[in-house]
Amino acid sequence: MKLAGLLCISLASVLAACSSDSNASSSSDAQTPPTSGRVDIEKWISDASYKTWTCETAVHAARSPSPHGFNRICSNEVITGAAAATGPWPKGAAAVKEIYTSMTDTTPAGYAVYLKTSADSAAGANWYWYERVPASSTAPHDANGVVADGMGGSGTANSICVACHAAAGSDAAHTPSLGGHDQVYTPVH
Repeated sequence: MKLAGLLCISLASVLAACSSDSNASSSSDAQTPPTSGRVDIEKWISDASYKTWTCETAVHAARSPSPHGFNRICSNEVITGAAAATGPWPKGAAAVKEIYTSMTDTTPAGYAVYLKTSADSAAGANWYWYERVPASSTAPHDANGVVADGMGGSGTANSICVACHAAAGSDAAHTPSLGGHDQVYTPVH
């Protein structure tokens, strides 16, 4: 019995370690969007935890140079807590941009989400980017409306999201909101 008990304890420890390891790379919570793909992030968006973040009060027209049309941005606690800083955003900085087809819409037609996954931005490669647009959008997208879904080091996350966000805070034309820098144009605080 002692051997069987030790085997059960050892097996339980191994399973717990495997479980925690597998969740470490794609864990999410109310302040952290998942990075494990469209299905998971769309579920997380529909759970609406991000609506408890600091959000702009109303839908507005896109600020130049944004191509996102009518939108409303919500920033998580990491961004709001570091909004006065000028250095790189801390790991865990995240925002959700609700995309609307008109200023008077009450339901978003799409979403853009980003999450900084490491202390070093690595020129946008260490940010996770997700964007889904309405089917009528002129932005290049797949059959699900997805423009980008992945880390900023490659694919459309790099060629579309990082290509634009890399300029955040670089000059007056790329600082539409106070505190914009390090891939973030509009920190809501």
